[in-house]
Amino acid sequence: MKETLISREELRSLHPVFRGKYGDKLIDLGIKISALHVPNEIYNRSKHLTGPDFCKDVLDKLGIIRTVINGELLNEFQDRPFITVSNHPYGHVDGIAAIETVGSRVQHYKMMVNVILGLIDTMAENFITVNPMKYAEKNSITYAGIKESIAHVRSGFPLGFFPAGAVSNLVFKKGKVMIEDREWQSAVIKIIQKSKVPVIPMHISGHNSPSFYMSKIFGYKFRTLRLCHELYNKKGKEMVITLGNPIMPDRIVSFKDDILRLGQYLKKETYALGYK
Repeated sequence: MKETLISREELRSLHPVFRGKYGDKLIDLGIKISALHVPNEIYNRSKHLTGPDFCKDVLDKLGIIRTVINGELLNEFQDRPFITVSNHPYGHVDGIAAIETVGSRVQHYKMMVNVILGLIDTMAENFITVNPMKYAEKNSITYAGIKESIAHVRSGFPLGFFPAGAVSNLVFKKGKVMIEDREWQSAVIKIIQKSKVPVIPMHISGHNSPSFYMSKIFGYKFRTLRLCHELYNKKGKEMVITLGNPIMPDRIVSFKDDILRLGQYLKKETYALGYK
């Protein structure tokens, strides 16, 4: 395991400005603004474990209460491939909770994650990491992720997605203020369509702090920097993870090539679990 989750050396490698005359001062400022010391502390406390055991230890030490509803349905999928689709209310601990929930019940469960979550080497066995810095062309990112994901499912293993590809937003809908994903991304929906395996919707309850959503006025990148501040404020809160009945391949196929409508259907089925 790494000595620390995100080292100063890794930060220096991100941009030439961190390697210049004022590099160390800028790194200190960046760590303070983004609270990068928080994930490092969390990682250091649990890095003696890996996979779902690491996830459980992290969530236990953060004081997050997890309640799993309908988890027993995974007993039917011990030796069968399937895909989970989930909403993304937190942007970090929901991924950890998803891997704890599914990965502790079935073997070889992986989730597609971005390069930031991919830094957590103690969860590498459960990650398909898409690294945008590794490829010269944007299309290569999508292709690499699709190729590895489909290969994993065709090998008979389970796979998980946050199809929004970003943390949920504060939205006004039908006269109400709600926390909801953006439109689910077509690249992920195409993988689901091609895989032809059962899809299990998995709803995760909860939200970040009001200040997190308000920070969006300063731009997406600034809000992303706020994510580390949203780790220690979950203590004592309950996260309800609800698994829905599998959506079988014949239902997925019935949407034919209408990727938009299929994505809307899967998203609707997932959010419906949170209203029960």
